[in-house]
Amino acid sequence: MLDQNIFTETVREVSEIVRAAAEPLSREEILRYFDKMELNEAQKEMVLEYLLKLVETEDSEGSEETEDAELPDSQALRLYMEEIEGLSVYAQEALQRLYEELLKGDASVISQISESWMGKILEQAKRLSVAPEDFPDVVQEGNMALFMKLSELCGRDMKNGHQTGAGKGSEVDRAMAAVLVEKEIVENVEAAMKSYIQTMAGEDDVENTVVGKVTLVNEARRHLMEENGQEPSLCELAAYTKMAQNELRDMLDFIEKAEQREKDRG
Repeated sequence: MLDQNIFTETVREVSEIVRAAAEPLSREEILRYFDKMELNEAQKEMVLEYLLKLVETEDSEGSEETEDAELPDSQALRLYMEEIEGLSVYAQEALQRLYEELLKGDASVISQISESWMGKILEQAKRLSVAPEDFPDVVQEGNMALFMKLSELCGRDMKNGHQTGAGKGSEVDRAMAAVLVEKEIVENVEAAMKSYIQTMAGEDDVENTVVGKVTLVNEARRHLMEENGQEPSLCELAAYTKMAQNELRDMLDFIEKAEQREKDRG
């Protein structure tokens, strides 16, 4: 019977070979490293899924990395760094065992895995284009995504997508499934952080659009008043700014309220 530790170690070694290879390895070349192991077809597919996906992930991360990325300086981030220093960080082999316990349904390991991942999340965030003021929030978003993913994976059969007991599946199946846990965590955490960054960018775009339109309407009012000697009508403003009258009416109402607030403060 194939030893689980030997299998897991072989997967790690081959993953390093895949990362270092100048040219992508074919399916046949990858499976050749497992020739002496009696893997069935399903196990082979699990190995290939993990290792081939690893190449895609490495390429994606490499294109986003910036040289000598520095962490922004903020009080929230300093507190986070201090918190990391006091936590237990598990070596990969120990972390792998925790993944296996998680898949067996042991929810108590979630906190241990989460602690060990806090530094990893910080490194993932560094590879993304994050504004310094948003960096702590992005990291926190990654932490929340991690906890949710670990809760989702607790007791899950990684092969069939349903809940499973501790005794189901072969040792190799469980070892390979534990390897796949890390891939899912990386992808889910990164997706959550990217989504948050895009949301923030979208809000900035909306704000910038509103500011731009307010400026345009005010400039149009000033120009038409100078030209005609009176407050321009809605129709005149619409023709000048090329904005729909309904949108322009809302914008004028926004400007009027803003001007009134200024008067009240004065």
